[in-house]
Amino acid sequence: MGKMLVDATNNMPTTLTKQDVNLFEVFAADSGAFHRTLFTYVDTDERAWAGQAHVRKYDLTDEDLRTNLRRIPDDNAFPKMTQDITLLPQHYEASKLFLKRPQIHCLLEEFGGSIVPQMLLEEAQILEFLACHPHQNIVPYHGCVIRRGHITGIGLTRYQKILDHRFYDDASDLDLHRFERQCRDAVSHIHSLGLAHNDLNPSNIALDSNDNPIIIDWGSCKEFGEPLLSAGTPGWIEDDFDVSKKEHDLFALDKIMAWMRVEKAVSSGDCPHVQTSKSYSKHNAKPPASKSIARPHIL
Repeated sequence: MGKMLVDATNNMPTTLTKQDVNLFEVFAADSGAFHRTLFTYVDTDERAWAGQAHVRKYDLTDEDLRTNLRRIPDDNAFPKMTQDITLLPQHYEASKLFLKRPQIHCLLEEFGGSIVPQMLLEEAQILEFLACHPHQNIVPYHGCVIRRGHITGIGLTRYQKILDHRFYDDASDLDLHRFERQCRDAVSHIHSLGLAHNDLNPSNIALDSNDNPIIIDWGSCKEFGEPLLSAGTPGWIEDDFDVSKKEHDLFALDKIMAWMRVEKAVSSGDCPHVQTSKSYSKHNAKPPASKSIARPHIL
């Protein structure tokens, strides 16, 4: 891990706060005991930073950030630019775009290493291909941020809500039949291209202002039969897998729709005895969704 970090704290913004970084809490897989908090940051010069502290994220101070953050060399965090990548226009509207970054926090874990930049490159290449075969329920791709010969971010249309959070509000007017039809049409579209998403779950489906589903997070998308660097989210897969198959998407969609029917019934007052997204939220937990330790952003 040490080889991946550069001691460059003198170049760090002195005004950095917790609101500027992404936070990820790490827990023991066997006992669930808290281990540490990881934090990452990409500065205005598109340089990557990462650090960790053995305190809960709520107790983390700004001083903890400034003391523990170290810069990560470009080659460790970002993939090299390739000729098939579209450049994001320099003067894009930041409020309308979400910049997807590499999983920088994984560089602080044993499973990180060279796959971190590779995963971002592969996702950018998939999005380039999908941009040539667009679908209204697939997140629009606008190009990549390039600095110092590296891809530092993927520009995507920003959405204000994900499906995982939709049932926190009144969902009585949510049309499940239309939602399912649109999702299945989008999935059939990518399957016709020989691709599987391999990680469909309520955290990877955004919603536009009219509750139309928008499939996001294409980091596990591969051609059928291709080996996967990452795949599936516990709670939304039938079994662990490491090869791309359309069956993974079909199983996940069935499970998502079953979950949505229960959530909507509870939201409408038809099943008051069933635990809902809101009751999960009250207990500082959430329905099974995210494979990541934390999801610091919404597209």
